Amino acid sequence: METLKLNVLTQDQYQFLVSREPRGYYDNRTREQLYSLIDKLAAHKKECTREETRLYKHFQNAEFGILLPGDRKTNGPLKFKVSLCLDGEHEGDITTGGTLIINEKGSVQGNIAAEEILCKGKITGNVAAGQKLTLSSTGTLMGDVVAPAVQIAPGAMFQGKCKLGNPELKAAQKKEERVPIKNRISQLFRAG
Repeated sequence: METLKLNVLTQDQYQFLVSREPRGYYDNRTREQLYSLIDKLAAHKKECTREETRLYKHFQNAEFGILLPGDRKTNGPLKFKVSLCLDGEHEGDITTGGTLIINEKGSVQGNIAAEEILCKGKITGNVAAGQKLTLSSTGTLMGDVVAPAVQIAPGAMFQGKCKLGNPELKAAQKKEERVPIKNRISQLFRAG
């Protein structure tokens, strides 16, 4: 590995940041580290090398999604402004101003409101999508749907009513502030 000339970040910090995606999904600790490094670059813009400046421009508008790992069982209502990727089990309503991805081993028992929903796992509850609901071939949805666009793959299971149109989403549409949502996220990562 070639050593870069850096003035603000260490080699390890640079590699940590460069190996991530500005719209990727990360656990709470990783998100905090990423935002911290971006803030560090912003605070020392004048001292940044060309590589650090390039990296800062790539990440200055980053919106890291929240990853809830598969080893977690969470409950209670979840409300986020950013996208959420669920690998575990959640009991309770979920509202997000971004995308909600429920992976193959993920499940939600509760109502969901999000801009876009991709279900590869299981949802038991009503769904409202501001843009689109996609139910993959491994997905199961037991509940009613309101969305302007719905895509159901062959092999998916759907039981409920479907209404095409724009739901009244109560999810916040604003971008998440750069300060991580520590209290609620910390509770989720201690759960299970």
